[in-house]
Amino acid sequence: MKTVFAAILGLALTASAASAGDYMSADEVKALFTGKTFDGVYLPKDKNFKAYEAPDGSHIVVNSRGKKSSGRQWSVNDKGQHCTTSKKWKEPRCTFVKDAGNGEYYKINNAGKHTHTLSNFRDGNQL
Repeated sequence: MKTVFAAILGLALTASAASAGDYMSADEVKALFTGKTFDGVYLPKDKNFKAYEAPDGSHIVVNSRGKKSSGRQWSVNDKGQHCTTSKKWKEPRCTFVKDAGNGEYYKINNAGKHTHTLSNFRDGNQL
């Protein structure tokens, strides 16, 4: 019984490590976002948006109604997570980024939940 438990535990730990390896590195995340406009869907509310991540750290979002945000920032933390701020939040919100292929990227929160799908990355501020 102990052997079976140890084997199951080992598989679970290996699976967790493998999924963490699927996330993009800090350098890859910076290269993907810096100076780019992209389209996104916030999955929990099925909300579409467009965003631009300026080289100076400005994070500009245009929601599905055409309203443009102001005063927001973006960064990449030491875990390689893409972080954004909002006047509504006390702390930045950070998520891992996974390359899903076909030009799509998934934002994954610390609980492992897929929260955003991002696509159509293009150079410059095209908002």
